[in-house]
Amino acid sequence: MTVFQFNRLSALWLCTSVLLLSGCSLFSNKSKSTELAQQGHWEGRLQLRILQDKPEQFSFNFDLQGTAENGELTIYSPLGSTVAVASWTPNSAVLTEGNKQKQFASMEDLTQQLTGAALPLPTLMAWLNRDGPSLDGWQIKAENLPRSRRIFAQRSSPLPKLHLTLLLDPSR
Repeated sequence: MTVFQFNRLSALWLCTSVLLLSGCSLFSNKSKSTELAQQGHWEGRLQLRILQDKPEQFSFNFDLQGTAENGELTIYSPLGSTVAVASWTPNSAVLTEGNKQKQFASMEDLTQQLTGAALPLPTLMAWLNRDGPSLDGWQIKAENLPRSRRIFAQRSSPLPKLHLTLLLDPSR
């Protein structure tokens, strides 16, 4: 996986898990993590397909805490190692990949730089617990399963087209 592909995937995860998505040892402040989890906490699995000349597909586990205004997202590989951590406030966003940290003015700026499209985090997060509002360029639907929730999202514009599936684990 190239650096470009990894960065693009990280950003897509950050906004869609929405979509997209906690290595507790990576949180620099345990009380912050606990406070964020009280505001909202989701765990699950994500599959992302990027439809382009050479299609790509990725699967990850994630942990998402907080709200669209203040939150933290950890993305894990299928084997459980941390791939990336993003944290955001109304005034900034930070993407941590290994020992590297990148600062951004907002989550929209982070996703714009990494994917070429500013992904609207508040709208995408609204779909985690209930059916949220519509979103231009996206088709989003969700289904409640007996012990979890599945969210399907397809982005038709801007390119590249994306297919995202989230399976949220049952609440603990």
